Amino acid sequence: NDTIIPAFPQGRTAVNHTMAQTRMNRLREAATQKLEADVFQRVYDYLKVARRHGIKEAEVKGHLEKLGAKPSDCFEVDQLLYFEEQLQTTAAAVKH
Repeated sequence: NDTIIPAFPQGRTAVNHTMAQTRMNRLREAATQKLEADVFQRVYDYLKVARRHGIKEAEVKGHLEKLGAKPSDCFEVDQLLYFEEQLQTTAAAVKH
């Protein structure tokens, strides 16, 4: 009985994906309320690039302040980016 069981059964992946989408929507809403929509989008775009390129935290904080955001108000944006990355990684792993 050499049955191969996938690491992520289809049903569970769909549930996890739905839960992640819900969490990301809530994070986006919370961040937008704290930062206002235009500031949120600038912070989101900047943090996405900054995290991808490993920019040092002190530089990130300084730039967030220049964008008109308190670094402490950007936590949800950072979490949102983290969840998006995890969801992409999981989706890529499931496809292979």
